[in-house]
Amino acid sequence: LLAACYKPLQAKSPTALTRATAFLHREYEKTWYWWEAVELARKLVLTGFVLLIPEKNAFLRLVVATLVCSCYAVVLAVVRPYKRVEDNVLAVATSLALLLLFLGTNWTTIFLGIEERYQEADPADVLGF
Repeated sequence: LLAACYKPLQAKSPTALTRATAFLHREYEKTWYWWEAVELARKLVLTGFVLLIPEKNAFLRLVVATLVCSCYAVVLAVVRPYKRVEDNVLAVATSLALLLLFLGTNWTTIFLGIEERYQEADPADVLGF
């Protein structure tokens, strides 16, 4: 649907299709009208495709989710697809908050893995805190 809206959006001549799909692109700059599809793809990767990685590789799931979040946060900060500055700032802030959540979960998983694998070692000594 968004691909079919490209020419009318760039020409600033609304059609029935662009009006019907306005909820998908009205918050974004004209050059980034398709950003909602990127946002939905990110959500799908984080909530669905990451689960395709077997549960025995739980740490790999976290690493993939962390990489997706970090790449998205950087691209979002560079591209600034929203019309309003406040929306761009809020999107970057929430993306960074999610990234920090995944980084904390990675750190906790490493800490618990050290604790399980090396019964006599103190994870705090290994990790440095």
